[in-house]
Amino acid sequence: MAPLNGSLSPVPAGWSIRPLGDADKAALLRLNAENYPAVHTLDEATLAHLLGFGGYHRAAVDPAGGVLGYLLSFASASAYDDTEIRELRRLVREPFLYICQVVVAPAHRGRKIGHAFYADLADAARRQGVPLLCCDVNTNPPNPGSFAFHRRLGFVEIGSGIASNGMAVAFLQRRI
Repeated sequence: MAPLNGSLSPVPAGWSIRPLGDADKAALLRLNAENYPAVHTLDEATLAHLLGFGGYHRAAVDPAGGVLGYLLSFASASAYDDTEIRELRRLVREPFLYICQVVVAPAHRGRKIGHAFYADLADAARRQGVPLLCCDVNTNPPNPGSFAFHRRLGFVEIGSGIASNGMAVAFLQRRI
């Protein structure tokens, strides 16, 4: 599968979505640390390892370039091979894009940044002929906000398991 590439995506409210860049990594790591246990903890080495698999990664930025949030995702056919994507490959026979992490800074939630990330990813998937978006959401510890967000976007639960970080998760998918 060809890499998924995209350009700067304008969105309302004075911010935009663009490809994740090297200059965004420190802010991404800070946001990641602030949002544990909703997302798996990353450090510089782990982030570099993840980015080495390619993928479709985005940053939401303000006009000055400040990072408001990020999305990390991988194609089902990629070499990325953690516990979660392996289980999704077992559950889902069609090509999909796996949403590995999505984080929006608490001060910027409610501005539709998460919705914009998913719309941008769905557009990229359509361009590549990929019919599904998949993700996992923590069930222990529970993440009711993420479940509600995904349900509003039309995701349905297709299974459950234990993530690579030892947390219980539900696996979700959405046909696009």
